Amino acid sequence: MLAGEKQRRKIMKTTPEQNKQLLLEAFDTLFNKRDYAAAEKFWSPNYVQHSAHIPPGRDGLFTLVKSLPTDLKYEHGLILADSDFVMVHGRYSNSGRPVNWVIVDIVRIEAGILVEHWDVIQDEATKEQSKSGLPMFGQAFPKRDHQTATLPLTITEAREIVWPLYEALNEPSKKDVAALLAKAAHPDYRSYHTNEEFLTRDQLTDIFKGMGVTVPDLRWEIKDIKTIADQVIVRGEATGTPKSEFWGSKPTGKGFKTMALDIFTVKNGKLASCYHVENWVSALQQMSK
Repeated sequence: MLAGEKQRRKIMKTTPEQNKQLLLEAFDTLFNKRDYAAAEKFWSPNYVQHSAHIPPGRDGLFTLVKSLPTDLKYEHGLILADSDFVMVHGRYSNSGRPVNWVIVDIVRIEAGILVEHWDVIQDEATKEQSKSGLPMFGQAFPKRDHQTATLPLTITEAREIVWPLYEALNEPSKKDVAALLAKAAHPDYRSYHTNEEFLTRDQLTDIFKGMGVTVPDLRWEIKDIKTIADQVIVRGEATGTPKSEFWGSKPTGKGFKTMALDIFTVKNGKLASCYHVENWVSALQQMSK
């Protein structure tokens, strides 16, 4: 190490208390404020990363954070410092994962900047999952509000999230379809009808409105719901009697009843994507008999 660099580090030697405040300010700047230019002054360009979940270096950390939802939230709890090391117990929520992460971050600080990092990560337990009966972070278990929770979805939460979309399919010509889809889904929602092809939320709005004109009495009933972490699987039933050409078939005065399967992914309380299959072949056969 050059003599000048040694002298700079000696002059900039920080106390454990200063290191604690430095780390908290750094984390707030990066994770909550998402001010990457300001965050650069806290992290060494030669930052050493030991985490199994974060790419190497300062650039790897910043790139990861940029890929996370904009409402990512970091909260700190207990924080300890010893010499150049700071250990802080914190919670990361709204990360797009189905479960909050409770993490102990261990950081080495040198000359007033973060130079090295280790972590220990756990999924945050619900009250039902906690054998101690006490929360892993803070004084209370996180709320189960489906608009903010990132915990595994309950059937009730899942039904509340998907309900506006299915309500938009019940006599769509009489509904504010755009408002209902906006309530249910993110602006960048993708509705996949093949493994690669999809419709946007706005395109889906037009499709629903068109179906409402063609099938004025269209009904779409939720028959069953299952949840797996941040995914919602819905078995639905569509019924109606077309009054004009429907999927290339002329109206016959006969109606249809058919099954649909939808697999949704939920992020931050709203639908992010869906893969769906409807049995329209059976519906067309019913109308032609």
